[in-house]
Amino acid sequence: MDDSKDLQEAGHRGLLKRFAILSAVSVVAILLLVGVGVHAIYRNQVIEAAQGNAVAVAQALFAQEKRVLVQTSAAGNRIALSQDDFTGLDQRMRAFLAPFGIVKIKVYDGGSKVAYSTDASIIGQVDANNPKLERVLRTGELDSKLVKKEKVADLHGKDRFLVDVVETYVPVRVGGEIVGSFEVYLDVSPAYERIIVALQLSLAVLLSVLVLVFTALYVPMRQGTLGLERVQKRLAELAATDLLTGLFNRRHLFTRIGEEYRRMARDRRSVTRVDRIGFIMADIDHFKSINDSHGHLGGDEVLRQASNRLKASLRAYDVIGRYGGEEFLVMLPHTGIEAAKAVAERMRLAIRETPIYLDGKALQVTASFGVSESSDADEDEEKALQRADEGMYRAKEGGRDRVASVA
Repeated sequence: MDDSKDLQEAGHRGLLKRFAILSAVSVVAILLLVGVGVHAIYRNQVIEAAQGNAVAVAQALFAQEKRVLVQTSAAGNRIALSQDDFTGLDQRMRAFLAPFGIVKIKVYDGGSKVAYSTDASIIGQVDANNPKLERVLRTGELDSKLVKKEKVADLHGKDRFLVDVVETYVPVRVGGEIVGSFEVYLDVSPAYERIIVALQLSLAVLLSVLVLVFTALYVPMRQGTLGLERVQKRLAELAATDLLTGLFNRRHLFTRIGEEYRRMARDRRSVTRVDRIGFIMADIDHFKSINDSHGHLGGDEVLRQASNRLKASLRAYDVIGRYGGEEFLVMLPHTGIEAAKAVAERMRLAIRETPIYLDGKALQVTASFGVSESSDADEDEEKALQRADEGMYRAKEGGRDRVASVA
């Protein structure tokens, strides 16, 4: 029964532990999913806003510098820039771009060659392995992405580090024909930092809410579990207890005796120690006369007070229970027959030396005791109890109010 109770309590504690773990995992999962989702939404908004600004800037620039950037011939229109026009174009470009947070701009011709850039070192280079540029030149679709640049030179030639930049490819059309592309680098670091701060605050608020919610669920669950444990513990006690005397009942007595025999079987591997179990059988003398004279309520009071005295005479790890009627059974672990007889004598004196008062009248009560021992883990426990019972009957036959033993 003790093992079953321990398993039930472990099960309840395990349930609470699993709930706490699942709650923690759920909180982490929710924060991750919300964080990733909200970050993606904000990130897309930044990209879309930057893309719109890049398109507006590119279209305005092209409208302003079309005559410089586009050359028309019999073969058609193409992006081309003469050396004579470069200085004036570069000055106008930088002046125009400065207020918009643009750190760099490129103008590609239809062959992916850089016709102009605020970074003069790359002018004339061909960007041959750029699928985004190729798609823009082929389809005319916009293409933007947010990247973190470890190092980028701004329009004034100053190096800036760890800059969040949206790179946007904007097709250049002349008469419906795609003749090139702008690539606009727009610095979105301030906006992106605000998004990160807002995201962190949002997740902090969400974390607080989730902790409150799961705590609100955990507290009543824990209270309910503890209440259930108390109820089950009380039910287990009631199942093992004699309601009149508060001692163990017969069923639980045999459970405990069986446990002690199994312990003795485990311990017998030691060759240096011979273990024993002492048994005492006790019976209230002339109990029928007490019931006849004082009624069953009086008899019940005698049993209650006698059981209290018997229990008070024992060690903490000794086991006592009501065997039936007015009989009591005591199991004494690690106790031989001589020590058990001494315990029985102490119990006998505890019963006889102090009267029991019923309806204000003193009643002298005595009891008879039988003692036995068992040192064989394989012995049937009933045999040891029969010897104790036989000793008790010898005490009765010898005049009651005494201790007798059977080896």
